[in-house]
Amino acid sequence: MRFNFYKVFTILFVVVVSSCGAPKQIQNLSLEAKQANDSKEYAKALEAYDQVIEYYSGKNKVADGAIYEGAGIAAYETGDVKKSIEYLEQAKQTPTHGEKTISTLALAYKQIDNLSKELNNLELFVSKYSESHNINNVNAQLFDAYFRSENWDLALNIWSKLSTENQEDLKNLTQFMKVNCKLEKDKECGELAEKILKSDKSNVDALEVLAEKYFWLAEKSYQKEMKDYEQNRTAKQYKKLLKELEIINANYRTSRDYFLMLYKLNPDPKFANYLGNIFTRFEVKEKADYYYRKAKENN
Repeated sequence: MRFNFYKVFTILFVVVVSSCGAPKQIQNLSLEAKQANDSKEYAKALEAYDQVIEYYSGKNKVADGAIYEGAGIAAYETGDVKKSIEYLEQAKQTPTHGEKTISTLALAYKQIDNLSKELNNLELFVSKYSESHNINNVNAQLFDAYFRSENWDLALNIWSKLSTENQEDLKNLTQFMKVNCKLEKDKECGELAEKILKSDKSNVDALEVLAEKYFWLAEKSYQKEMKDYEQNRTAKQYKKLLKELEIINANYRTSRDYFLMLYKLNPDPKFANYLGNIFTRFEVKEKADYYYRKAKENN
């Protein structure tokens, strides 16, 4: 049997070309995936990235961090949060991942309501990429995450790092008001409520802050002045009581107006009960009974 050198050479040539062609093909596919991502063609990008990652997995190799990062971003943008987290966590384990790995992971964990991992990635981003062009968005998300996790002091501390635009955002501003209320910064809490109402007259949270503020200003003063008069029934003390009642009643009226607006927007039994108390102080029994009845009906 004659040995066919030409046939052997042809087979070897095909094997060599095939082994060299696959990586080139993968390189081209990786480039196509990146270009698709850059063009916001995320479904197309994800399909290409999946093939690239599958190739490396088949070779028992780990793809470059940028590949996993790009795949994770594409998956997130197409709504596949589970796959996005899977790819981005793999990217995070490589030395070549970028800041988008961390910021997108934080967004993905927010999507599935994993607050602890969202916080971990946001804090990591802030510590590693404080000069990033995306730092304002990350700081805003971190403030929101601190609020949702009831880390009031941390939320207060990061507020100053938010951009002016983010600080003026009504959602953020309302949350910041609540942070100040939780920390018993009553002055700041009230001032923020008034600021919010200038932009949003129907903001229930701000209305409630001011309604309760003026109610308790009136109620505490009323209790004190009445107690002082009961203990010292003199003409002088009575004159003082009448003078103080002018301020007290003005505060009750302010509180009443806020609670009436609140009750119209949201007929919460709590608001009805406050109104019952206010009309009791004004000795308007019919209205007081009406709101007390409403409070019981809705409980």
